[in-house]
Amino acid sequence: MKKLKRLILSAAIVPALAFSTTAMAEKHDAMETDGEQHAEQQSTGEQQRVGEVGEQQMSGKPAGAFYADDVIGKTVKHRGTDEDVGEIQDLVIGNDGRIVGVVVETSGFLGLGGQHVGLGWDHIEHTMEEDESVFYTDIDEETLRNSPEYERD
Repeated sequence: MKKLKRLILSAAIVPALAFSTTAMAEKHDAMETDGEQHAEQQSTGEQQRVGEVGEQQMSGKPAGAFYADDVIGKTVKHRGTDEDVGEIQDLVIGNDGRIVGVVVETSGFLGLGGQHVGLGWDHIEHTMEEDESVFYTDIDEETLRNSPEYERD
C-alpha cells in the first residue's frame, strides 16, 4: 500500500516539477534576451526614452507633449500686464533630456539691439490659447533688460 501511495504521489509531483522547471528556464531565457537587447542598445547608443515606456518609436505626439517649434519663436508675455517681454530664441536642455530653461531675446530700441536672457523653465508658464502656444512670466521687460546677458557656450 505504501508503494502505491508513493507511486501516485510521484506521478502527481514529477510533472509539476518538470513544468515549473521549464517555465523558469523560459523566464530566464527571456530575461537574458532582454538583457542582451538592452546591452546592444547601450552599445549602439539607442535609447528607449521616446514615447511610452518600452516603445522605441512613436507614431504621433503623446498627449500633453509639444514640439520645439511650438516654443522657439513664440512671444513671452508678462502675466500681470499681458505685454510682450521678449521672444524665445532657444531651449536649454539638461543631461536628463528635460527642458531646464529658455533663452529669451528682449526687444531693443525700435525692435533692434535686444539682448539674450536665460530664464529657468520653472519661471515660464506654457498654456494653449486658441490652439496656439502662449508663454507667460512674472518677470517684466525692464527687469529682463537689466538682467545679465545669456552667454551660450
